[in-house]
Formats: sequence, C-alpha cells, structure tokens
Amino acid sequence: MRALRNRYVTLLYLTFRSLNWFEILLLSAIMALAVASFIIKGSFGINACIAAIGAILGVFCVVLGAKGSMANWLFGIVEAFIHIYICFCTHMYGDFLQRLFYNLPMQFFGWKQWGKRRRHDDSACIRTRYMTWTQRFWTLLAVVLSTLLLGEFLIYFGPWLVNIITHTFHSMGWGEVAFKTLKLDYDTPSQLWLDSFTTVMSIITMWVSVKAFVEQWYMWLMINVAYIAMWLMSDSDFSFMTTAKYCVYLVNSFYGIYMWNKLSKD
Repeated sequence: MRALRNRYVTLLYLTFRSLNWFEILLLSAIMALAVASFIIKGSFGINACIAAIGAILGVFCVVLGAKGSMANWLFGIVEAFIHIYICFCTHMYGDFLQRLFYNLPMQFFGWKQWGKRRRHDDSACIRTRYMTWTQRFWTLLAVVLSTLLLGEFLIYFGPWLVNIITHTFHSMGWGEVAFKTLKLDYDTPSQLWLDSFTTVMSIITMWVSVKAFVEQWYMWLMINVAYIAMWLMSDSDFSFMTTAKYCVYLVNSFYGIYMWNKLSKD
C-alpha cells in the first residue's frame, strides 16, 4: 500500500514539475473562470464548495490531458465522483447516469490503457499514436449516424420520454428532474442538433482518448466549437461564463493537437 501511494505521489510530483509556462497560464485562465463563475452564483454552501472543487479538478483533467500526462486520470476519477454527486443532488439524472455508467468506468479503463503506453522517463507522459484510415472512417460514420438517430429521437420521442421519467421520479418522491440532453424544449431548433452532436461526439471521443489516438483532439476541437455555438444561442444567465469556459477549452484543444502530434514522434 505504501509503495502504491508513493507511486502516485511521484507521478504527481513529476507532472507538476514538468509544467511549462503556457500550461500554467492555461490552468490559471480556466481556474479563474471557474472561480469567477462560482462567485457570480453567490452561493457559498458546502455543495457550492464541492462544485468549485469539481470544476478546478476538471481544469486539471483538460490541461493534463492535452499534455498527455498519466495524472489526467487521477484527477478525472475524483472529479467524476464529485460530478455524479452534484448531478444527483440537482436532479440531473440524465447526466448522472451517463457519468456513473460510462464516464467513471472509463477513467479507470483510461488509466490502465495509458499505463501500457507510458514513457520510461521523468515526463509522466505517454506515447501517442494515429488512427488508420479505416478507423477514421468508422469513427466518422458512427458520429454521423448516432447524431442523426439521437436528433430524430429527441424530435419525436424526447418530450414523451422525459414526461414519463419525470412522472416516475415524482412518484418516488425525488422531486424535480432535469436532463442534460433530453429537454422538453430548446431555445432554437439548431440547439437540438448541436446538443445531439456534442452528446454523441463526447461519448465517442472519450473512447478515442482512452486508446491514446491523436485524432481525439481534432474531435474535441469540433465539440468545443459546437458548444460555443450552442451556448451563444442560449439566453441562460450562465451562458456568458459557459461560453467563455469553452473558448478557453478551444485554445486547449489546439494545444492538445500540437502536443499529441509531438508525443507521437518523440
């Protein structure tokens, strides 16, 4: 147990020691946005503090992921548990189920897969690789078909399914229920298709990330552009801060493309 603990401590030490000025600047920018959003909400209770911690951990996941660092998964595991708790407390059960049954297990799977590709040096980073053209074709086809299927499902069955699930949760005494994807309405029709695309793309890109393919960052780039477009269409009170956050994530996507192409050749 002590050896295992020392292994994780050493990994974190090597990770933070290897941060360059740009990575520190990017971490600071995203953390500043997270803290600003936390303060603007004006709530300083225990759950608000937990949400702030989760946001900061998410920041480290994003930047360390672009760096190709194994420590990315350590922060991701803790952040996933926090996000699951937040979704349950706020009755975001759609996001809760996705995080519990997909995102959380993928953190452990990603740690195991990246461990097989870790470099034997002090960088705590991995060796990245490229997809074959066949893999790219099937990935693209899966994204297109799944987006179309989810979009059509939301149009014809989304409100019906949400009403059934909402009624079920009410009968169980769980109070109000909300979903990340399954919404009763959207601010604009385009948001429905952007929501379908980002949901499908995020799930598939997580798998591509676990397999250490460089192409994941081009996919995250498209996801962030779609999220920015979707939130610009929204009149939510939090649309400005959310849009700003994804703009920083967009910058991080370009950095991820640069770093992962470099890691595949070193």
